[in-house]
Amino acid sequence: MNQTQLSPPPPVAVPASPLLDVAPRRTEAFPIRRATGGDLGKLSEMLDGLSELSLYFRFQTSVGHPPRRSLIEPLLHPNGQSWVAEHDNRLIAHAMWAWAHGAPATPTAELAAIVADPYQGRGLGLRLLTLAAAHATAAGAAQLLLVVSSANDRTLRLIRRRWPTAPAERDGALINFTVPTPI
Repeated sequence: MNQTQLSPPPPVAVPASPLLDVAPRRTEAFPIRRATGGDLGKLSEMLDGLSELSLYFRFQTSVGHPPRRSLIEPLLHPNGQSWVAEHDNRLIAHAMWAWAHGAPATPTAELAAIVADPYQGRGLGLRLLTLAAAHATAAGAAQLLLVVSSANDRTLRLIRRRWPTAPAERDGALINFTVPTPI
């Protein structure tokens, strides 16, 4: 059989877009570090720039613009730990774990994350949640709690991929996933 060698197709021009040029595709390119009190202004700026839908999915309420300091401070100083991811000296994501209030006798850590809209879908949320889960487990959590809006398809898919056997319990418009540790 005679094989013809094909040349690669010509490059396709992609229109310029701030969303396409925002960040590298690989999540390793985004430095992650522990959050500090000094991140208050940067976190406020990040949250202020998010879509109303992203804010609602994370906080389940209206946040306001700019977000109140009383909303931001617990994100930086939870009764667990928190992290931020940066790109070009701006915060692009936040994740945390905190001991769940009113939890059963089983030590339970609640995980939460938010990623700036242009950076979503790149694996950064999963990377941050995995980090938070590992730290919560090391601190003694026997199970992890993730509370997700039933309308948040992207996060629901992420959880079901990462923790496919996690039991889910419906609570109105929310779904509570309980993940036993170790993860």
